[in-house]
Amino acid sequence: TMNFSWLYTMIKIGQFEKALSDIDMAYNYSQEKELKFLATTLRSIKYKILKSPGSLSAELQQRLLPVVSSLPKFRQLLLECDTDGPKYCSIVPLHSSMDVTYSPERLSLSSSHLHITEILPTYNTSTIISALENGSISTWDVESRQLLRQITTAQSVILGMKLTIDEKYLVVSTTNNTLLIYDNLNSCLLSEVEIKGSKHGAVGATSTVINGFTLSSTHALAWLEASKDVTVIDLLYGWPLYHFHCWYEVTCVQCSPDGLYA
Repeated sequence: TMNFSWLYTMIKIGQFEKALSDIDMAYNYSQEKELKFLATTLRSIKYKILKSPGSLSAELQQRLLPVVSSLPKFRQLLLECDTDGPKYCSIVPLHSSMDVTYSPERLSLSSSHLHITEILPTYNTSTIISALENGSISTWDVESRQLLRQITTAQSVILGMKLTIDEKYLVVSTTNNTLLIYDNLNSCLLSEVEIKGSKHGAVGATSTVINGFTLSSTHALAWLEASKDVTVIDLLYGWPLYHFHCWYEVTCVQCSPDGLYA
C-alpha cells in the first residue's frame, strides 16, 4: 500500500477512495504509524491530486520529507516518488550549461601581472573583449585560447567600455576625459572625443571626470561627475552634436532600443 506506482494508478483510474480504504485497512491490521500518516496526507491533498494526478509525487515529497527521520518507512516511498514521479509529471533538463564536471579554464590575458578592468561578452559565445589597466584591449576566442585582435589606447587608463547592440562600435571612456570610438571588427580608432560640460552644466565646481556613458546604435551619451549635462556624440563621425541640460545632477542615462529617447 505504500507503493507510488500503485497509488498513482488507483488515482488515475478513479479509485482514490478504494486506495484510502485499503490503506486504512492495512493500518488497522499492522498499526504502522506511517500508514496512518499517509492516509491523513492523502486526504489533505485529495482535491489537488484528483485534479492533477501527475502532481502526486511532488505533493508527497513536500509533505513526507520533513517527517522521514521519525517515520523511516517512508524512505522507500520517497525514493519511488523520486524515480517514478518524473514519468508522469516533470520538467527535466536534458542539458544545462550549469551542469559541468570540469574546472574553469585559466586564460592568461597578459604576460605581466596586470589587473583586468573590464570584460565584455559578445554575441559569439566563445568570444570576449577584455581591457587591462595599462589601456590594452584584447579580443579573445576562449575556446581556442587565441588572441584575435588587440588595441592599445595610448596608455590611457580605461574607466569603462561598451559595445553597440550591433557590435559595430566599441566605445571606451578614459581618465583623459575622452571617449575613444573604435571600429570593433577591425580594431581601428575612428575618433577621440573630449567630454566637456556646458557653460551652465556643473553643480558647484566644474568636474573633468567622466561619470558614465551609454550607447544607442548610432550615438554615445556621456556625462561628467556632478554635472547637469549629457553630451550626445555621433558615433559615425565622432562629433559632439549637442548637450541635454537636466534640472538636476545626472546620475544615470538609458536609451530606448530605437535610440529615439533617453
